Amino acid sequence: MAFDANDLSPHEHFVVDRTSAGEVADFTAMGGPGGAKAAIRAGFLRKLLLRLDPSWTIRTPGVRIKGARVEGVLDLTDCSGDGLPALALTECELPELVDLSHARLARVSFAGSRMTRLLAVEAEIDGELNLCDVAPLGAAGRETLTAKLRGVRVDGDLLARGAKFARATDSDDDALMLQGAEIAGNLLLDGSFEAFGCIWLANAKVEGGLSCEGATLLNRSEDTSGQALNADGARFDTVVLRKAKTEGEVRFSGARIARDFDVSDGASLRNEMGVALMLANAEIGGQVFGDGAKMFGMLWLQSASIARNLELRGTEIAHRTSLSGNTYGRAIDAASLSVGGAALLHGANIKGELFLADARIDGYLSFGGGRYINPGAWAIRAPNVRVGGNLTFKLADNGFAPHGQKTVIEGGAKFDRARIDGTFAWANLELRGPGPDGAKGAVFSFADAHIAGPVQARALTTQQDAFIDAAGATCTALDDDVRSGWGAESARLGLDGFAFGRIDSDGEKWRARLSWLKRSRRDGEKFSPQPFAQAASAYARMGRREFARRVQLAQHDLRTLSGSAGPFTWALSSLFGLIAGYGLAPIRIVRALALFLALGVAGVLTMNAQGALVTPQGRACNGAVEPALYALDVALPVIDLGQESRCAPGRTARAELSQGMAVSENSDWRLFEGVALWRWAHALYAMLGAILTALAIVTFSGIMKPKDD
Repeated sequence: MAFDANDLSPHEHFVVDRTSAGEVADFTAMGGPGGAKAAIRAGFLRKLLLRLDPSWTIRTPGVRIKGARVEGVLDLTDCSGDGLPALALTECELPELVDLSHARLARVSFAGSRMTRLLAVEAEIDGELNLCDVAPLGAAGRETLTAKLRGVRVDGDLLARGAKFARATDSDDDALMLQGAEIAGNLLLDGSFEAFGCIWLANAKVEGGLSCEGATLLNRSEDTSGQALNADGARFDTVVLRKAKTEGEVRFSGARIARDFDVSDGASLRNEMGVALMLANAEIGGQVFGDGAKMFGMLWLQSASIARNLELRGTEIAHRTSLSGNTYGRAIDAASLSVGGAALLHGANIKGELFLADARIDGYLSFGGGRYINPGAWAIRAPNVRVGGNLTFKLADNGFAPHGQKTVIEGGAKFDRARIDGTFAWANLELRGPGPDGAKGAVFSFADAHIAGPVQARALTTQQDAFIDAAGATCTALDDDVRSGWGAESARLGLDGFAFGRIDSDGEKWRARLSWLKRSRRDGEKFSPQPFAQAASAYARMGRREFARRVQLAQHDLRTLSGSAGPFTWALSSLFGLIAGYGLAPIRIVRALALFLALGVAGVLTMNAQGALVTPQGRACNGAVEPALYALDVALPVIDLGQESRCAPGRTARAELSQGMAVSENSDWRLFEGVALWRWAHALYAMLGAILTALAIVTFSGIMKPKDD
């Protein structure tokens, strides 16, 4: 409709009159047949807003039109100067372009209007910009509405509650572009807000909050590159995505958020086989709330900084690598994440890898009641993680457990070289296989971890092929249920280098602990005495020396079994263990000495009875010696009891001794001659006595006993 300033339509005269009176030009009751709206020309509006006709007075609060149809392009480009008055076109139809680029207006409202395209590149709006309930316009099934507001400056709120933006289905246009926008108030894209196409907020500065609560943002692509929302490098006071539904990547990479980031309360973010939510390098001054959210795709937190808590309680995240299979990729990438408070994953359901390498969490880290599923790979991988409080796999104190009363890890969990300033604890934890790197069973590893508090182990369920690796780890104390806290008895333990100051377990029994220690070695592996020595040392510090001695005896038995250089060495070591308990069992050496003395007494009596024990004069010894003292005198090389000088092995005239076998006709030497055999027995008894004496000295001196560090 051509514009002739000298030929105003009745509707345009109505606008002039109402505006001059400071009132709304309401055409709601003036609709034509079929609901057609009263028409006004875009050129008329331009002249009115520019105040080109002195007779057209504009009173505060500006030009306000309701229920009309604007014909033509409304072009206010570069209309800045002293600024244009407020413009409100509410519940109107604007089938053609509205261009406010580089213009300056007091306020702008298109609330409830139907439009096709809005341009406001680097426009300046001194008040609020109201786009609430705007909707697309066009032929049935091809309605479109896009808004390009790059670099816009709004000194109030930018409101778009209930708005619906949509690009054409055959177009790659973005739905709403606010790159570099500066908004002094809030940016509200909530309520029933919908966008088909990307919402661009890259490098925007919003002094208030961004709210997308309940919004629907759709821009998914087959190659996962589609972005539903891009706020990279943007600044906000708060971000709210509660109950939002998104399809396509949601990006806040490098964003600065002064307070909280909230994606909780049933929010659904979908970008399967891609990134669902990107927070890499973001700085968040408050908390991240993800309670109850569902993400189909990766949550990326790499190098993000969160000043307070990271709350992912009950969150469901699944990152499939194929839509048809049950293979998963990295579900959460939180490498080098920094959290000033706690990281709470109670009741989370994570399918794919949870990666926390080099993350720093100043509070506690909890996984209790969650499900962490990544069969055949690492379900949780957190090497070098630092935790300022406790790291636990225990149910929350309030009993929150949406998936049952167990924490389940399917695959493997790794906390190698972690530094935990509190307790490392698990209870009601189930490990399922297969594990990573071809392992048949699940793997649970905290090798080389430094734990400032105790390790608490309760109620761990595993398959027989599971592996729990604590090699090289250190903790102040071991507070465990040794029978149930370390999985199936056939599950292998890596205990080499595992150091703990004490054992605080209730009802601690050395036999059960010994069985636990023996699980650290399997066929084909070199025996390591360190786990046994560590347990013995801990027992000794606790004053349980009998427990310590039992463990060290078992250590020496296993070392003898696995570490002998040959049969002779094995025989000597075994004899040392049998007779003296490797210097650790006084009762054994006492028994051995008593038996040895009894054997000596029996030998003396037998020699005398056979006539093989004679005095220097060649007579039967009979009562010349005391049998027990004679046996002691032979066995104790350092003490002379005066018995051996009285009698010695020989032959009396009536002796009943074997004559033996002649070696040759020309020799007096005979094999197995009776006196010779007794002389050999006498010498052997003396040598064994010397050995037993030495073992007794070693045993009773306590040289081999465990020391209290």
